[in-house]
Amino acid sequence: MRSTNDIDVIKSRTSNPISVANFLSKEEVAHLIGLFNQHEAGGIKAYDGLVEKITGPVTLNLETYLTDHVIKKIMHQLEKQIGKFEMTAGFFFRTDFPHIIHNDDTHELPPSVYKGITLPLELNGFTGTYPKLCFFDQFYFHGPAKFFKGSKDIPTYYNKQIYDYEHVDGLSNKPFVGDYEYFTHLYPQWLEGLSFHSALDWIPGNAIIFDSTRLHCASDFRQQGIKSKLGISIFTKL
Repeated sequence: MRSTNDIDVIKSRTSNPISVANFLSKEEVAHLIGLFNQHEAGGIKAYDGLVEKITGPVTLNLETYLTDHVIKKIMHQLEKQIGKFEMTAGFFFRTDFPHIIHNDDTHELPPSVYKGITLPLELNGFTGTYPKLCFFDQFYFHGPAKFFKGSKDIPTYYNKQIYDYEHVDGLSNKPFVGDYEYFTHLYPQWLEGLSFHSALDWIPGNAIIFDSTRLHCASDFRQQGIKSKLGISIFTKL
């Protein structure tokens, strides 16, 4: 668990999630898709860093490509948005199931934990309506976690499972109010104690920037006929 002092430091840097339009050009998006595809074409076991998680997503460690000219440009552009930072983790991800409620903290629990960045790259089956990345008012400051209030024994790959929201910061005592069509992949009890903050369009080429300790999840893109998403996640500390 983090100390109260460390939590206060992290809270002092929190801000609303933002979307940066046209963060990547179409050519840069195509280049990044190609990097992922060349790994996947070789087979999961053929390359270091490509992992098929038991929870669904296929991920590729971004550190494999830190010298790539587009990745280097991304890091430079992010500094303009959030200031100097240290990347704690980064990876490509492809998923055919919408991410459930989680945060993007690190096991090391540094007081310098900072922003998470999502870079949408590709929507398989896009029908004209963009899915969302959805944010809640609540935060969790005690490591990477997924949130399953009232459930039990749900497997996760990296995050710890939170079945009791006692240590979630900013719990609401009001019924959840939000667009439930975003959350058809969630059990209603997982939303109890949470309150909806905002939802940003998941548009290839944009960058979505948010606090790593803020609870968030994907909208249920399957409801729009989208079969899978490919993007990049970057996690940072100061």
